[in-house]
Amino acid sequence: MEWLLIAVATCLLSLCPVKVYSTFGSQHFSQGNEWRLEYEEGLCYYSEEALRKEFPEKTRPIGFKHPLFMCPDMSPSSSVPGSVELVKAADIKVIAALGDSLTTAIGANATTVLGIPIEFRHVSWSIGGYGSFQDVITLANIIRLFNPNLVGPAPAKTVHGTPAPLCETGFNLAVTGHNTFNLPEQIRHLIDTLKTYEKIDFDEDWKLLTILIGMNDICDYCKDKALLTKLFFWTNLLAD
Repeated sequence: MEWLLIAVATCLLSLCPVKVYSTFGSQHFSQGNEWRLEYEEGLCYYSEEALRKEFPEKTRPIGFKHPLFMCPDMSPSSSVPGSVELVKAADIKVIAALGDSLTTAIGANATTVLGIPIEFRHVSWSIGGYGSFQDVITLANIIRLFNPNLVGPAPAKTVHGTPAPLCETGFNLAVTGHNTFNLPEQIRHLIDTLKTYEKIDFDEDWKLLTILIGMNDICDYCKDKALLTKLFFWTNLLAD
């Protein structure tokens, strides 16, 4: 009965209009944002505390931290490297990510059906910026051990289908549900964003970009076999 009530509540919530306007530095919410606040407040009742009670053997002890690691050389190069072969981890100034739901991390920290629409970008494997390496091991948090001033890690959660500003997404510009043919659009968005971002020297700063996309092509294959067969071919060719 409990799951039935949750399912009904989720269906009702999905019908509520949410209208959000976003800019790089600020976000203006309509009255529909009240739904989002109530929704996230509701998630608190189905979050880590509930998970600990139901699956105590599968949760980490409170206060758990991953041990730090040290490399023999964690310093940047004496000058900006002129070739990628000379780039050290500490030379990376910017991190970014493109792709689909595997990079937006939709539902990653969900403990019930209520968490499925949430994109947990802040713990995304490639660009999540939650806490530090000791809290969550992500590629971004690893690079921050070498360069604490790294620009671009995703700092927060977002809601699927709701526009969000850079202060929530960081340079995680992946889009849940996108196919391979959406990648040029994402790339153009990223380039335009990096060129206009004040804290970046677009020409000089070394950037680490992760692209993971194509799972939805497989799921949508039956919808357009001619198109998606070509996409599979080019994706495999690039991978080889």
